[in-house]
Amino acid sequence: MPTKSSDKIFPITTFISDLPTNLIPFPSSSENGPVSGRLVIVGDVHGMMKSLEAILDKVSFDKNKGDHLILVGDLVNKGPDSASVIDLAMKLGASAVRGNHENAVLNAAAGINTTKDSPLHPEGLTGSAAVPENPEADLPGDNARDAEVPDESGPATSTGISTSQTAASVLSKRQLDWLAALPLILRAKLPRVPTSSLGDTLIVVHAGLVPGIALEEQDPHAIMHMRSLVCASGDEDGFIPAEVSGEESWVMEWDRWQDRLASKTTVIFGHDAKRRLQRSKYAIGLDSGCLYGHQLSAVVIGVSDGEIEHRVIQVECADVPIVPTVSAEQGDKTGDI
Repeated sequence: MPTKSSDKIFPITTFISDLPTNLIPFPSSSENGPVSGRLVIVGDVHGMMKSLEAILDKVSFDKNKGDHLILVGDLVNKGPDSASVIDLAMKLGASAVRGNHENAVLNAAAGINTTKDSPLHPEGLTGSAAVPENPEADLPGDNARDAEVPDESGPATSTGISTSQTAASVLSKRQLDWLAALPLILRAKLPRVPTSSLGDTLIVVHAGLVPGIALEEQDPHAIMHMRSLVCASGDEDGFIPAEVSGEESWVMEWDRWQDRLASKTTVIFGHDAKRRLQRSKYAIGLDSGCLYGHQLSAVVIGVSDGEIEHRVIQVECADVPIVPTVSAEQGDKTGDI
């Protein structure tokens, strides 16, 4: 089943952002030269603040030594402390990409701002750059989503308020503006090191990319929602992104495509908690279900002995997990984690 149309996307200010060169680990040409900091790329946090602190502690994250934090989206929503996760990311000068839950929270914030009698209407949202002049045009429509694809806004509470509305109501104008400014794609040009398995380019997105399509032409909705691919009718090399898990992850076709290219690109992503940690030749999936009491995962990229190396680090969930509506092991109705 193809992904939904892009009319539910909150206005995008930056589609692709390039990571500054000074933040990218770079082997020194001198044995005694300075060692650059590391990139610490963390999977879906979902407001699980204690777990985020735990993984940063485990990797001995130190901004003062040049370490740089990157978050693969879904920093917020459903977990206990979305606001603190954003605050920590801002304090550390972290990079991040927009996930489907950031998108849902931003849309919810726009809705709250235009519903004056809403019990969640916070004065802090008024005049925020995160809220478009005509937010109704960018809010989800009334059409029911396909039953196999869960609603990223989260289940409604007994008061009829979704988790996205609840999350939006506690975020400040400054926090919402930070979320609204996140790119959909973060790109890093890596130094040419023959022994590095990461290739020439590192891409961070929330959910995935369609092989054979230029970054600039990727579908924004698919970038935040896809989990698998279906073959395009009449085109054996063409693919359509799908939100359901399918028989295999989209990364399998991504690997096959990369094997045919001279310049390799590795993608680091989240979103697909049903498959947990994914490690393929040219992709690493970091959503390992921390929200549901499983691990929080990270990729640490750094320089050792003049070479670029990367390793996957995990910590057990340190927060109180939520109970999924349907177990991730049972199907695609996982609450859209």
